Amino acid sequence: MRRSGPVIAGIALVLSLACGGAGGGSTPKLVYTAPADTSSWWLKQDPASTPAFLLLDLMAPAGTSGQGVTLILTADASKAVWHAFSSTSSMEGLVYPGALVSKASVQGSSLRIVAAQDTAVAYTASTPVLQVGLDLASGASAGTVTLTPSAAGHLGAGASAADAITVQVGELQVQ
Repeated sequence: MRRSGPVIAGIALVLSLACGGAGGGSTPKLVYTAPADTSSWWLKQDPASTPAFLLLDLMAPAGTSGQGVTLILTADASKAVWHAFSSTSSMEGLVYPGALVSKASVQGSSLRIVAAQDTAVAYTASTPVLQVGLDLASGASAGTVTLTPSAAGHLGAGASAADAITVQVGELQVQ
């Protein structure tokens, strides 16, 4: 007695539903791949990220210490927008150990961040210096999301002025 027809039909239905149904309309999501070069300043995905919310951690080179950072990041606003953190969380997504001065603002498609303190902090390989968040833009279509650090600086321990730094960014996609 063969009943493979109903079994195969059932399996096809389950697979169709798991893949978004017959219409193929799966929910878009932000997908970030870290840069290959992680020996300098770089952005990595934080485990608290979700498909519609990407939390990125700014990581410092091993053995770095300092008293402040500045960062300007620009994202393609048609695909991702800067996350508005609540007043009970870190300052606009800003995390900087012991910051006395911190400011973050969104201007158009750019996020501008400044954080500083009066004593040096040693950064660790596992703790972010800053965190920034991106939300999936309403109506975002699949494709590459341009994410560009246009300016960044680091105030080293005991320095009187910030040095320009290069921040390595991975690939961001809406899928």
